[in-house]
Amino acid sequence: MVLVKVRLLPTSEEKLLIQYVDKKYGELALKYSDVYLLRNERHFKIYNFTDGRPLEPDFVLFLIGKEEVDTKHYQVFIEPKGGHLLKADEWKENFLMSLKDVAHVEQLFANKKYVVWGLPFFNHSERMPEFDARFKELI
Repeated sequence: MVLVKVRLLPTSEEKLLIQYVDKKYGELALKYSDVYLLRNERHFKIYNFTDGRPLEPDFVLFLIGKEEVDTKHYQVFIEPKGGHLLKADEWKENFLMSLKDVAHVEQLFANKKYVVWGLPFFNHSERMPEFDARFKELI
């Protein structure tokens, strides 16, 4: 048996998301000591709180604060979506948006606070005001 890892090619929305985060990097670097945008190629899933449906977020933005005490570590889940999927995957966006208020992370380490967030869908032509407003909360 041969196992083949399929590398998914980035969509146009994914490319635009990467460019967006790249442009915001300077602002993020002022607040955070580390900024990493990672593409999740089916490495992990998160599960909807209400019905357990799985979601494989396309990207995770890891942000580590500069504070020496109670340093905040953010894990921000991001889903770029083509316009044709915005309505069909609305449950995913609702779940991602609920993470900030509903998700609770048990703190295992002293002087570190872990925060899990989700952002609205990234869609360059139809959803930028919503995405940009929520992203600015991180800055």
